[in-house]
Amino acid sequence: MTRSATPPAPLLRALALLAAPVTALSLAGAATAHAAAAPAGVTLTSAQQYAVDEITNVFENGDLTSGFAAIKDYGDGCGYTAGYIGFCTQTDDDVKLVTAYDTARPGNPLAKYLPALRKLAAAGSDAHTGLDGFPNAWKAAAKDQAFIQAQFDQAHANYLAPALAEARKVGIATPLGVADFFDTAVEMGPDGAPDSPDGLLVLVAETTKAESGTPATGVAEATWLTKFNQVRTAHLKNPKTPGRKSDWPQSVDRVQALQQMATAGKWSLPLPLLVGADFQVTIPKAPANGPF
Repeated sequence: MTRSATPPAPLLRALALLAAPVTALSLAGAATAHAAAAPAGVTLTSAQQYAVDEITNVFENGDLTSGFAAIKDYGDGCGYTAGYIGFCTQTDDDVKLVTAYDTARPGNPLAKYLPALRKLAAAGSDAHTGLDGFPNAWKAAAKDQAFIQAQFDQAHANYLAPALAEARKVGIATPLGVADFFDTAVEMGPDGAPDSPDGLLVLVAETTKAESGTPATGVAEATWLTKFNQVRTAHLKNPKTPGRKSDWPQSVDRVQALQQMATAGKWSLPLPLLVGADFQVTIPKAPANGPF
């Protein structure tokens, strides 16, 4: 399927301005537990951070701006999948997000669902018990800048911070490499077995074994990331993660798009940036003024 998008400027300003504070320089402070042991290495400018966020948003939602309000049960065992990176009610993603949002905006439309979200996450349940009206409440909250910021903050703390730490550990030196790790963490999990048998750390270990090293030990980053993408594709086609055998094989276009960027030499994520493969979406330059 080919998709195109011409996003409204106000929402693009929101993406640019809200993402900007969470560059690599401040990311460790937002998630010290993940990044404290990481050696100094690759960093992201605000424009590169914007590109990293938008690449995964395109993969998750097919366009540039609908992700914040998006919510749907895809029947994949995750319950409701919502937001620009696909926060799930079956995990504690939504518990963390709504808790953070409630701190910033008490009495918001989602606050009343926290007890139900906690119960569902604790049980690992994809049911909708206690979530009557939740999709409409989510869409209403997505009109609030504080909720958009909360989505960024939670995505960066729980997925980008560990992805960046692992990228630095193995010697990834490019923003595109970070985007690759971030998208893997979002889709497949930021950790490894047993929690995430197809997660980022599993793929890194398999790639390192196959290449007899990492960029930190002398393997060319382009070579190592090509193998990483091959390993990720193999896991997507034949996942060990329960409940993913029907949907993950259909998402290999994410990896193809990232590999196309590498082949085209887009290592610094220059904007505008075409996200290809099954997509045809161009990420424009981030507006410098805004956010709304």
